[in-house]
Amino acid sequence: MQPLQLTDYEKIKPYLDMANYEGYNSNFVTMMMWNHEYHVEYEIHDHFCIMLHNYKGTRYFAMPFTSKEYLKEAMDYMVGYAKDNHITFMIDCAIPSFLKDVKEIYGDRFMFERTRDLDDYVYDKDMLMNLTGKKMQKRRNHYKHFVKNYPDHEYRPLSMDKDFNLILSCLTKWEDNKDASESLLSEVYGIMFLLSSKHMLDIKMGGIFINDELKAFIIASPLKHSTIQMHVEKADKTIQGLYPAICKEFLEHEFKDYKYVNREEDMGLENLRIAKENLHPCHMVEKSRVFLNDSYIRLANIEDIPQVRALWEDRFDDEDEQSTDFYFKNVYPHAQTYLYEFHRQLVCAISIEPFPVKDHEDSYYVMGVATNRKFEHQGCMKKLFTKVLEDYKNARIYLRAYHPEIYKSLGFKEVSYLKNIKLQKSAYRGETDVTLTHELNDVCALYHDYVKDFTCSRLRDETYFKDFFFPRCTAFNEDVAVFRKGEEAVGYMVYLETDAELTISEFIYKKEDLHDILAYLSNTYDKRIMITVDDQVEIEGKAETFNSMMCNQDQDPQGSFINEVY
Repeated sequence: MQPLQLTDYEKIKPYLDMANYEGYNSNFVTMMMWNHEYHVEYEIHDHFCIMLHNYKGTRYFAMPFTSKEYLKEAMDYMVGYAKDNHITFMIDCAIPSFLKDVKEIYGDRFMFERTRDLDDYVYDKDMLMNLTGKKMQKRRNHYKHFVKNYPDHEYRPLSMDKDFNLILSCLTKWEDNKDASESLLSEVYGIMFLLSSKHMLDIKMGGIFINDELKAFIIASPLKHSTIQMHVEKADKTIQGLYPAICKEFLEHEFKDYKYVNREEDMGLENLRIAKENLHPCHMVEKSRVFLNDSYIRLANIEDIPQVRALWEDRFDDEDEQSTDFYFKNVYPHAQTYLYEFHRQLVCAISIEPFPVKDHEDSYYVMGVATNRKFEHQGCMKKLFTKVLEDYKNARIYLRAYHPEIYKSLGFKEVSYLKNIKLQKSAYRGETDVTLTHELNDVCALYHDYVKDFTCSRLRDETYFKDFFFPRCTAFNEDVAVFRKGEEAVGYMVYLETDAELTISEFIYKKEDLHDILAYLSNTYDKRIMITVDDQVEIEGKAETFNSMMCNQDQDPQGSFINEVY
């Protein structure tokens, strides 16, 4: 390996062209601007060029610069180099087209970790330049404000020879902050390098002058794929509309034949992300890290609860702190949780617990399947599920599938259906002697009476209702109420009421009293009523049948009632 120098461009350029990568990290100008931080080294071989970065003591590779024909040769060399030099193999800032080729060649030998904070924002050049359309209205207004207040402003190309000291003095003035971050100071260093090297790099500079004073400037260079990269965009922050002005007028004067503008990443900074997203990128260049796949599967222990909970909170949007507390206090301790891990990171988790079903008491329920967003679309969940199914190969396993096609490929079948019904209240207007109470002593008996005619149902006893069912309803902000005729309990509902809707998530009834119960609901609630109910019942209203449960073993879905979340 030898240090990357400014004079190496002609040697390296053929390999950059051969790779033809999208993204600003493969731009030689970028490499040199930040080389004082990343200390890039490189080697050139017959068919490829490799680069090794050293950032604050961490060494990692860039994507190999080669054609697909020689990609395996390059990757094999890099893996061997890392092993021989005792470096943890890692490629940073890998783009999707490269990952696709690696998967095609190596299968699952490598593991990919998404790094959203490093994604490039790419914009339509004409939109930024012309400021047309609703998306650009706010930016257009800022530009008009600038033009109105500074009608005599002037755009000028900048010259390294003539304008070096001018740019330096403006940077000193605009970034005069004693508490400036390390990254900002490093950027200023990189800008100075570009200015001093302009005669050897393919870059363009332009600025806006007001009363003959430089107030904003941009440094940019061409990328592959008809794209311009904005390396530097600086302006006097006290002048409203100056940033839209310098961007618009620079693009009007420079790089006329290009279509896109790459404005680099947001580094995970919330304000910067908001600003870049508000400019409406036409697409993103996604970035990932590439590692050798040394993942493994194990059972969780008590020390794993914080990371399992963090994954649960991130992946299940319908959960809040209260419902998550309930899960980890009342459900998780009774489950076996399988973890798929990689580099001490939790990639995927599956929890499974006993789930007694009529005539099949030795059954289990998959309560949660969650994959870390950074490791999606690599088959990790399938591998973990395969391990669970191996360990429970003689057991009956149930799960609730929001994407049934995934689980069908693992051998699961749809075994229970429910209906969502928007009640047609006009069909049930009339007299009824049904009332509603919150005396819940009869709920268990009502459930047993209801499911006795179903061939398959979840077994529930008094302890289940007292210790689990009612607390779970509370955790999910649901109420339970019993329908009565006089002193007799004739049904119950689990429900959530808002100003606009009554949503009934479990509806248990005596068949002979169903019409009267529906009449009570129709007469009482002057709002939309949505009911989840067994698929055998006929209730007037718009109905949609859905799969409520899947199982790894055959079961007749006709006459089955299983309405469990966990």
